[in-house]
Amino acid sequence: MIRAAPLRQAAAALVGPTVWAAHFLTIYASESLACRWNQAAVHDTIVTAATLLAVVAILAHILILRRWNQNPAKSWGLFLLQTAGALDALSLLGIGWAAVAAALLNACR
Repeated sequence: MIRAAPLRQAAAALVGPTVWAAHFLTIYASESLACRWNQAAVHDTIVTAATLLAVVAILAHILILRRWNQNPAKSWGLFLLQTAGALDALSLLGIGWAAVAAALLNACR
């Protein structure tokens, strides 16, 4: 019988990069579609909403990881917790980088 717990733990560690990838895709797909439909102002709203949603999701994941770190009944290893935290921090940087680029550069140039 295969244990699914390690796969779930590994998937939980990849929440940050997954949220960052979804944020990145949302920003650049919305820019493409907004320019196609001549709605450049809509792009700014989508960027703001996607950024806020992504940051809240990653911060919630960080809080969950802290709670799991304090609960010895969870079988997460210290390495996996630190890796998940580092991936979340790097994902926050990536989200900020993409959001600043989308905010500073004019859509539909």
